[in-house]
Amino acid sequence: MKERVKNLIKINYQQVLFVFLAFLAMVLVSYFYVSNIVSKQMLEIGEETMNTMQESVAGSLTGSELVFSNVIQNVETMLIGNKSNEAILEYLRTTNTYFSKKRSAMSDFLKIYAYIRGEFLDGSGWVPPAEYSPPSRPWHIGAVKSGDKMFLSDPYVDAETGGMCITFSQQVFDSKGKPLGIVALDIKLDRVTDYISGQKIANDGYGVLLDDKMCFATHPYNNMIGQKMKEAGEGYSELAQILFHQKFISAVRFTDTDGTDSIAFFRTIFNGWNIGIVIPYSSYYAQVRDMGIVLGILGFILMVTLAYILVSIRAEKIRSDEESKSKSTFLAGMSHEIRTPMNAVIGMTEIARNTNDPAKIQYCLSKISNAANHLLGVINDVLDMSKIEAGKLELSETDFVFTDMLEQVKAVVDVRIDEKHQKFIIDLDPEIPKSLVSDRQRLAQVITNLIGNANKFTPEGGTIKLTVRKESESGGKCRLRVEVSDNGIGISKEQQARLFHSFVQADGSISRKYGGTGLGLTISKQIINLMDGKIWIESELNKGSTFIFTILAGIGKAEESVRSERKTAGGESYDGIFNGKRILMAEDVDINREILTALLSDTGIKIDCAENGKEAVRLFSESPDAYDMILMDVQMPEMDGYEATRAIRLLAKASDKTKIIERAKTIPIIAMTANVFKEDIDKCLAAGMNDHLAKPIEMGVVVEKIKRYCGNKR
Repeated sequence: MKERVKNLIKINYQQVLFVFLAFLAMVLVSYFYVSNIVSKQMLEIGEETMNTMQESVAGSLTGSELVFSNVIQNVETMLIGNKSNEAILEYLRTTNTYFSKKRSAMSDFLKIYAYIRGEFLDGSGWVPPAEYSPPSRPWHIGAVKSGDKMFLSDPYVDAETGGMCITFSQQVFDSKGKPLGIVALDIKLDRVTDYISGQKIANDGYGVLLDDKMCFATHPYNNMIGQKMKEAGEGYSELAQILFHQKFISAVRFTDTDGTDSIAFFRTIFNGWNIGIVIPYSSYYAQVRDMGIVLGILGFILMVTLAYILVSIRAEKIRSDEESKSKSTFLAGMSHEIRTPMNAVIGMTEIARNTNDPAKIQYCLSKISNAANHLLGVINDVLDMSKIEAGKLELSETDFVFTDMLEQVKAVVDVRIDEKHQKFIIDLDPEIPKSLVSDRQRLAQVITNLIGNANKFTPEGGTIKLTVRKESESGGKCRLRVEVSDNGIGISKEQQARLFHSFVQADGSISRKYGGTGLGLTISKQIINLMDGKIWIESELNKGSTFIFTILAGIGKAEESVRSERKTAGGESYDGIFNGKRILMAEDVDINREILTALLSDTGIKIDCAENGKEAVRLFSESPDAYDMILMDVQMPEMDGYEATRAIRLLAKASDKTKIIERAKTIPIIAMTANVFKEDIDKCLAAGMNDHLAKPIEMGVVVEKIKRYCGNKR
């Protein structure tokens, strides 16, 4: 045994050493691999920034060029038409006024002017000084040299403003091709240079602008303005050679004039100018450096953690070989099954059939009722699936006894738990209020789903525990903590990460979500979020799971008032309470008419039936004072409930074909339909109905509606 332990310890040391070496290699490989990715990413960011600059600057100049081309064409047309200089000046003034109000985001339009037939015509209204000589200006000289081509000047000092500008200029000719003068358009250079100077990558660096002679037009250091790039010193001469041959530079490392190790990007734009960004090398690769530090720290932590785990597992292996074998057997023997609330209905129905004991039959009917009510809620959830996925689910809060809700849940899950001979424990905090205000059905749905999960993944004879605690209470509300724990197969960390997105069983072989609804944990999470809570899991593979959630619920009425309501819905006698009352029921389905008639048979109320909305309108119009209330189905042939209701209400208004029926205005009309969503209820009320009664019909609810709108017996 001692020799075996020594061998295991030796193996431990070897494994720990291997782990350290493996992680060291992993960190180094990861660093070089990821640094390459980050470097490519930074290159893409730089390229994208340069492309944006290039498009912005070129787009601004191109837009000005298009404006100027249009002006040239119009001036030449006027010259061919023998228009006077006064007419041309008026056109230039109008055009100048219009375009000066529509400045681009990159550059400011300055002015349009011309030198025609020896006369200077300024569209901005500027009157040059006596010594001003247009033929000696850069725009005039360049246009003459360019012949009939458009000329774009280098940056120069504007005679009017004293600021830097660039100018588009071009000669204009008469119909015989004789040059009659030159038209020019000035653009301020300040906005272009300010934009370029402010460009950065990784929140650092500066932008530069080179003219077509590769002289600096803008640079953070004023002494660089006007210098040629190749004569700027340090690494700029090398950049100049690259840019001259390639017309672009991407992430080239060089030494800036101040000795800073830097990275440069440059692009040549359409007019032969160049734009660029210079960024310190340390800033450009800061992410790579930071990533290396993080990888080193993370690698060290992982090395220590994994070494500890290996040592712990090896030590545990000495004591738990047999336990590991039993766990394997446990996993191999796990069975899968799906149970729904219908199990409770079928099981209790079978028990009731095989007994003559009235008390037992009543007990079974109670369980069937609870399970059926829960199943109805599940069906509603399935029908509401699109709203739940869209995040539009709304809670329906009621005042209910918390323990009654748990009894409903227990009735649903008991059959499944009994079939696997599992032990189900409920542990309730005595401080929990007797009555809560929340969405009873949604809360029951979540708890049932979690218990169903535990039942499914817990072996026969296992234990499932439901624990409810009150965490806090204030302002008429309390926060509850609900835990459903089991000693089943557990859930791995990988599966936990996906649980609340799409439920995945531990064995990976069951695709349908548990509970027969298809909603699973994804919908449970959304419901809990609506209840101002959160849901999570604590689990260890092969050792069981605990699903935990919290909710914020209101504190409801006293226990006595809630029980009184329950008594009314349960077994109170209704004999003769509606003697003398008469209602009209519009319902096209025979079985529905039969059910309601049977339910109300002991109340003494009289019921006239109409098989569609059209017949209901006729019966009411023939005897409007005979009815105390109308129960109106919504979906019927010939005329649906909405149309029938509107038709009845219209009987209270004057018409050429019908007499006024005052009763049509006040007769209570109650929708009786399986359409139970909020928009369905709103639609009923909008059609003129007074209230809504949901199918399947509950006796207590029907009686309450009749009492509310008709009163008790006369």
